[in-house]
Amino acid sequence: MNILWWLIPVIIIVLSLGVIIVVFWEKLPQLRKLDVESIPKEQMRQMKEKLIMQRLDRMRSNKLGGVGKAAGVAVKGVSKLGRRAVQRLYALEQYYQKVKQETDGEGTTDPETVKRLLNEAEELVRAEEYIPAEKKYIEVISHHPKNVAAYEGLGNLYLEIKSYDQARETFLFTLRIAPDDASVNMSMAELETDLKNHAKACEFAKKAVDKRPGNPKYLDMYIESALAAKLFAEADQGIELLEQVNPENQKIGDFKERLQGLRDSAGEKPFVDPSQTE
Repeated sequence: MNILWWLIPVIIIVLSLGVIIVVFWEKLPQLRKLDVESIPKEQMRQMKEKLIMQRLDRMRSNKLGGVGKAAGVAVKGVSKLGRRAVQRLYALEQYYQKVKQETDGEGTTDPETVKRLLNEAEELVRAEEYIPAEKKYIEVISHHPKNVAAYEGLGNLYLEIKSYDQARETFLFTLRIAPDDASVNMSMAELETDLKNHAKACEFAKKAVDKRPGNPKYLDMYIESALAAKLFAEADQGIELLEQVNPENQKIGDFKERLQGLRDSAGEKPFVDPSQTE
């Protein structure tokens, strides 16, 4: 009888373990489906590493966004040819290997240093020194993965060298961080315009204009993309806003003439402002 009393706890434990194993086995497929990419911090880390590794891959092939020339050694963004260029690329690769090891460290660069790095990167882009400019943008991103200006600057760099896939990926990731950023939406509009996706360009330009309706540059892009896509209502809205912001703008007459020409070609009746008929 005493032996049976000792067996009861053992049986309970065995049964409990059995239940746990069964439940775990049933939940295993769901556990396998867990996606670390759904974790915002992990997304940031993966994006940083991806940018750096893409950078390393291009450096190993001595190319930057397909702008390779002079026997594959000189790159647009490398000032001189020859041995110095090779040494410079090697030094940059060593730098990126070091940065990759530090991609989990955030906020280790003070605001003044970040500002300086971004300014230097912009100057380098203007000088068509794309490799060192890219390095500075990624240096900022490595320590501040939510720095919108660094991502946008990097995306604009890729747009400048016509590396459209990388530009799109960078801009779209930036919009996940700052979906209402007018400047980033306008950068996407410029990208879509380069690719002749005028309707998409108009969509992004409208988002930028909604945030900054008084910006003449944004309005110009909005109207141009709307005209190119034959989106008459959007073109009307853009022209109306431009008249409010800058009634002396010499483009207004041209925009109206082009819009009416498109309407005529489409067989649409001439637009009449209701306020003028009262």
